[in-house]
Order: sequence, then structure tokens, then C-alpha cells
Amino acid sequence: MMSTTLDEMFELIEGRVPEGYRAEIIEGEIVMNPQRFVHGTIIRLIGDDLAKARGRSAPILWDMRVDFPGTLNGYAPDLALVARDAKAAPNGTYAYQDLELVAEVVSHSSRRDDYGVKLQTYASALVPVYLLADPKLGYVHVHNTPRDGAYTNVDTWAFGQAFTLPVSQIRIDTSDWPRD
Repeated sequence: MMSTTLDEMFELIEGRVPEGYRAEIIEGEIVMNPQRFVHGTIIRLIGDDLAKARGRSAPILWDMRVDFPGTLNGYAPDLALVARDAKAAPNGTYAYQDLELVAEVVSHSSRRDDYGVKLQTYASALVPVYLLADPKLGYVHVHNTPRDGAYTNVDTWAFGQAFTLPVSQIRIDTSDWPRD
């Protein structure tokens, strides 16, 4: 029996992802989701708030591969904030242990994964904060305090509100976030 690695799977799809899509590997399956205007706008606005709090040169990742625990989990989070003291590997990547926050913006095609396997994976990986923005429902959920493979706390805000992230104390303003 042949064993496939994440690197081999990413090599297989390199250069084959259609324009306007992004690819991830979730539990050994190649998943491609389209990038839409609302989705991209919310990611940019979250990134703006993070950069305002941490500086323009803060290590903020957009759609960059991060390998997570579990079977073949090579995610490309919509946005991730790397801890200030983290060092990139020689190839420029960061380990999941270096992440202070992961943010995903829910789309029709990503809904099941964002609310399901990714929520569990990020909690199991002890990512301190998982921000889940849902432009269809108009809510943002901030999961935090991971323990025993689950987040023990979640705070929910309606789009239009501002709030402060736990752990980092970064202010996020959703007053101009678009809806689907």
C-alpha cells in the first residue's frame, strides 16, 4: 500500500487550481473553494484591524499553507496571526503551534468544514482563538480557550458591532463588513 504525504498532494495540485479558487487538503481530501468579493473584503478588513494593532510588518498569513495535526490536514486559513516571537522555517512557513489566531470567513461551499472539522482541528491544535465570520447569517463567532479537543468558550457578535479579541486584546470592528 502506498502512503501519500501532504507535500505530494500539494505538488499534485500545484499550478492546477483555477483562478479565483484556493485549495486546501482537509482530512486527505483536496478541497477547492471560490474566492468571492464579500469573502475577500471581510478578510481584508480583519487583516487591517490586525495590522493596525500589531504594525504593518506583523506576521499575518493570508491563504498560506499550515499543516495541522490529524490525517493529512494542510489548511490554508483565510487569515492567521502568527505569535510575535515565532520564527519561520527556512521555506518561509510557520508551524501551527506558532498561530495566535485563525480566522475563516464562511462561504456556501466552506460552511460544513468551517463549522465542523476546522473548528475541531484548530481546538485540538490548541490555536488560542478561532474567529469565524458568517456573512450569510451576519454573525462573527470567536472561539477561545481550547481544551481537550474543543473550545470551551465562544462569544458571538452581530455584524455592525466592535469587540476585543481574547488573548491578544486586538479590537475588531465589523461596522462595515458586507453581508452575502
